[in-house]
Amino acid sequence: MPVLDDLTTSYTAYQQETNGKTALDLISRLQQAGKAEDAIALALKWSGKMTVPIQRAQLAYFMSCLGLLAQAEPMLQELLPQVAADEEIYYQIRLELAVVKYGLGKFHEARLLQRLLHQPKWCEVWTRLASQNRDNSWFLPFKDKVLDEQPVAGKTILIGAEGGIGDLLQFSRYVKNLQQEGAARIYCQVPPAAQSLMLNSGLPIVIVDDSFSGMHGCDYITWAFALFTRYQKNPYFPVAAQGYLGLAADYALPAGIQEKLAAGSSGRRRIGLVWRSETRVRHEPFRSMDLQALAPLLASADADFFSLQVGALSDAERQLLEQYRVIDLAPQLRSFEDSAHVLEQLDLLLTVDSAPAHLAGARQRPVWLMLAQACDYRWYDCQRFTPWYPSMRLYRQAELGDWGPLVAAMSADLALQAGV
Repeated sequence: MPVLDDLTTSYTAYQQETNGKTALDLISRLQQAGKAEDAIALALKWSGKMTVPIQRAQLAYFMSCLGLLAQAEPMLQELLPQVAADEEIYYQIRLELAVVKYGLGKFHEARLLQRLLHQPKWCEVWTRLASQNRDNSWFLPFKDKVLDEQPVAGKTILIGAEGGIGDLLQFSRYVKNLQQEGAARIYCQVPPAAQSLMLNSGLPIVIVDDSFSGMHGCDYITWAFALFTRYQKNPYFPVAAQGYLGLAADYALPAGIQEKLAAGSSGRRRIGLVWRSETRVRHEPFRSMDLQALAPLLASADADFFSLQVGALSDAERQLLEQYRVIDLAPQLRSFEDSAHVLEQLDLLLTVDSAPAHLAGARQRPVWLMLAQACDYRWYDCQRFTPWYPSMRLYRQAELGDWGPLVAAMSADLALQAGV
């Protein structure tokens, strides 16, 4: 088990030579191994000892990822002016400080910090940091085309690929803002798995992929997160009062999925499940959950369950699906368009923070979102309601890594609904 082997190596190094470097490495390994309590304890122990700015910045980042937002905020605030001479470090600390402030409910402070980072100068920095081998030569010819505060009336816009499909689905709501401002044509880079969905969404966009060669002909280039800071001027506006992604009326799901959905037609509620993410982001492994954690809910709820969990399943997962008679739809899902049409036939989706959550929200389908105590900043500090999606209910961990109380709360709410 490589993760545990790495953890053992880091622990041994820390014991042999205890210093800031070995402490940071051990915190990182503990986090990757899912040992939240130990990682948090070590991070707090070193929060008053770490003095080297770059190490202190790394510690503050780990603390943010572990949900220690109140402790990370003053550290990042203090570090920001100290690193102003190094634009790459400054960019990363400023962005992390914005992330922390969003999570603490300080939306307006966070937006001011983040908005600046979408100016052309800082786009050059983040594309360098994000590009393989730090080679952002693909971007440099278009640096002067970065959309900041300029009016877009009569202009051709390219929304470049950034983040995952969930980010694309969430922030595609701002396409209509560009249209309302008078943008003449809007290109949008979309990954293959979401292209058919976005093509039939009704949004005023032209779908392209990351090989799009028309960048030279566009007046402005922007990205999903830049549109977020351009248009989302408070946590509640613009609000999506209704689903903003359309579906093709004559779409046919694969025969295998139709058969499985028909087989589950018992008259009981039909509930979809997604319990882990297939992408590796900052909040893993805590964003995802072990399917076993859902066993009490699967055993008690009066419902038919359908798995929309893509990716290879472990033997333990397959055994649990069989034990609780969960119908697995994932092998027949070809695209997010398939997933969207499946959601139309379900009464509820239970999911961790992943693209299906945003898909359900964008379609106004009922969805209960299971959030780790340390979660993405876009959920702000909201407890149950989220202004992003009226059809979504949030369930938050009280303690990082402990899904038990959250699952118990969902089970109780499902039972209450069944009794209404």
